[in-house]
Amino acid sequence: MEAEIYSKLLLTFGLVLLAAAIGGKIARFFKQPAVIGELLAGMIISPFALGGFINDPVILNFAVINGHFVEGGIAIPEFAPMQIIAEIAVIALLFIAGLETDVRAFIRNGVTGGLVAVGGVVLPLLFGYVAAMYFFPDIGTVGWLFVGAVLTATSIGITVRILMDMGRFNSRESIIILVAAVVDDIIGLVILSVVVSVAGSGEVNGLGIAVTALIGFAVWLALLAIGIFGHEFISKYILAPFKRSKTMPILALILTVLISYMVTLVDLHPVVGAYAAGLLFASTKEKEEIIEGARPVMLFLAPFFFAYLGMQVDLGSVWQVIVPVLVLLALAVIGKIIGCYIPARLVGRLSHNGGMIVGVGMVPRGEVGLIVASAGLLAGAISRDIFGIAVVVSILTVFFVPTMLKPLFARDAVLPAKPAKK
Repeated sequence: MEAEIYSKLLLTFGLVLLAAAIGGKIARFFKQPAVIGELLAGMIISPFALGGFINDPVILNFAVINGHFVEGGIAIPEFAPMQIIAEIAVIALLFIAGLETDVRAFIRNGVTGGLVAVGGVVLPLLFGYVAAMYFFPDIGTVGWLFVGAVLTATSIGITVRILMDMGRFNSRESIIILVAAVVDDIIGLVILSVVVSVAGSGEVNGLGIAVTALIGFAVWLALLAIGIFGHEFISKYILAPFKRSKTMPILALILTVLISYMVTLVDLHPVVGAYAAGLLFASTKEKEEIIEGARPVMLFLAPFFFAYLGMQVDLGSVWQVIVPVLVLLALAVIGKIIGCYIPARLVGRLSHNGGMIVGVGMVPRGEVGLIVASAGLLAGAISRDIFGIAVVVSILTVFFVPTMLKPLFARDAVLPAKPAKK
């Protein structure tokens, strides 16, 4: 029986990849980023659409919520192979993003990106909290905080893929978005840990909040510093022995997976470690060789991640709560744009168009929003209905970004895309 289940999961993995490839190809045919086609493909083959017509509990007919395999409404812990593959996919994506980032430009725009992140957290948190109070008065303060926390998240993986697809990855606006997305992720996970703590104890531990934040930033900055000041050591003693066998990119990926795990020990999300690992190797002279060898791994796995996200959306249940969904979706988009636009303009001194690019680029919630929502569900702070709303809002924010970014980038396209200052 176990062998049969795993063979069906293998088939499902292949079918999801095939659907994502077809969806991406169709999207590019219509001159849209491939990520949109991949997400739509996931929605079409999901358990709530075509997958539901297959008379099998595994093949295209699974739903995963924070590490639980759901079959017939029964959650089976520790059965989440598809979620694990999706996590590995986004780690590979963020590793390549870190490798392709101009490290000096990243540091130069650190202050602006940090303030953009703060602005992009405060307004959505406030908007989500107030809207939850209005629509769901029975869930209480902790539930309202969870809804607000869902709106604060920014999915760096989705943002990176969209910028790559649009060929604008190393513009100054993109660098600011990347810095802000990393800082936003750390702030969001601190908020999540606070809300989970409040849900469990009913008290706010100020010291615990400060320690979590300080450790998170310290670990991430340490990894960045190792890459900047120790790149010659990394090249000579870590990478050089694997050059002749041409397995250096594989070694870099292995170390990235280990670093992604290590940051979880201080309550950071693995994607933060993956991006930091990419930055660590970005300062080495072997950077281009690592990119050339590791990029195919990312191109193989990344479409699965976005199709997997699309498979979490149950459009049928959305219509039953369409008003809260639309309001929260609007607040999620508006809150990020305004909160990020203001510091991008005032501190980063970007043009109006540049500030809008930064604001819109910070809109996607994606997997980070799903993490926050699932934590709220498992903590008993929100009901399954509200969890569904949070999932749909997190996913739908992704669809707005390419559509809104295209005309903004087109406005800049009179001249070639300006690279970040070095």
